[in-house]
Amino acid sequence: NEVGPPAELARLPAAERALVAEYAAAEAEARAQPLHAARSSLIESGVLLYLHTAGGGAAWGLFESVRQRLDRAALVQNVARTSLVTCFVPILLVGGVVTAYNKWNKATDTVEEKFRLYFALALALYPSGRLLQWVETFAPLWLGGHIVGFASFFTWTLYTESDLMRSDRELEQARGAARQAA
Repeated sequence: NEVGPPAELARLPAAERALVAEYAAAEAEARAQPLHAARSSLIESGVLLYLHTAGGGAAWGLFESVRQRLDRAALVQNVARTSLVTCFVPILLVGGVVTAYNKWNKATDTVEEKFRLYFALALALYPSGRLLQWVETFAPLWLGGHIVGFASFFTWTLYTESDLMRSDRELEQARGAARQAA
């Protein structure tokens, strides 16, 4: 007795069905663009951000090594280590920690559960400080590379006029203007 999508759509009000049809048409139009699947999955999954931070780390490691007139071995080490750290720190800290926190926070309801969660998180900050000391020793240029990478990513999203840089209100206004024009 499974209800499929057409039956679910039939139960929606006419305005919502029209909106679903509009979104489906917009998605079909977007899919017709060359490399749509690769481009959208890179942006939506965050891989593009990680590529930019890795590239920013490599660029910063190269820039600082050339500025300090380091030998080739130190230059390669700075480029590789800074690139790796600026890529994996956001993946682990932003992707992993924030995702875990959101999951745990949604699973807690009472004040006592929230207190336990926040207390455990506060205790976890101490060892994470030790981890960042190790990161700093391994790749001392990582923070500069991280900044360059984020600047590169946000410049790219502005250049490509990505929806990531637009507010929900702007997106709704653009959608309304497109509806009126059609």
